[in-house]
Amino acid sequence: MSAKLFLRQLSVLTPLVLSMLSTSRGTVVTFDDLSETGSGSYFTAPYQGLVWSNFVSFNAVLSPPVFGTNGYYYGMVSASNAAANGIGSPAEIDSSGTNFNFLSAYLTGAYNSNLNIEVKGFRGGNLLYDQTVVASATAPALFTFGYTNIDRLYFSNFGGQPAFGTPSAPQFAMDNFTFDLVPEPSPLLLTAAALLLWPVLKRKQA
Repeated sequence: MSAKLFLRQLSVLTPLVLSMLSTSRGTVVTFDDLSETGSGSYFTAPYQGLVWSNFVSFNAVLSPPVFGTNGYYYGMVSASNAAANGIGSPAEIDSSGTNFNFLSAYLTGAYNSNLNIEVKGFRGGNLLYDQTVVASATAPALFTFGYTNIDRLYFSNFGGQPAFGTPSAPQFAMDNFTFDLVPEPSPLLLTAAALLLWPVLKRKQA
């Protein structure tokens, strides 16, 4: 296979790969399409193509009248809903058959400032990522994770100080969770790869 032919085929394949990557900008989950009255409801079915365990969705606008002053309200990025881990216990998000990339999320301490939130990413039972962030209770912070090709996210939390004159409580609020599903190779990309490799395979068979 000549260098000229290889470069010509590479010039065809490269734009296809880049176009496939550039269209993957992530899905932003705002939770605003869920029907909530302020008291919170546990996720009971797959949502946005993922399985959510021990996550509660709630109306953050109505949260202060229900729970008093809290980080649920301050952690709202897009009105009116957000999510939280139920009773402060660990929570997780799993794939429903297709692996996913976890890009970012806004996190806020529901009652504690300087709340530590540890986020682990797994694939096939193997721990691939482990990052701990520190969240405020009075403003949402955008944290970038960049966990790629995982099938499970595990959230746990600890520490911090009471922020609203209430007893210490480890719940966190989450909004604008951004992820994307790992795409299957497109037929066009597979065809381009085959065209690139065909001269090499043909030469070996000769």
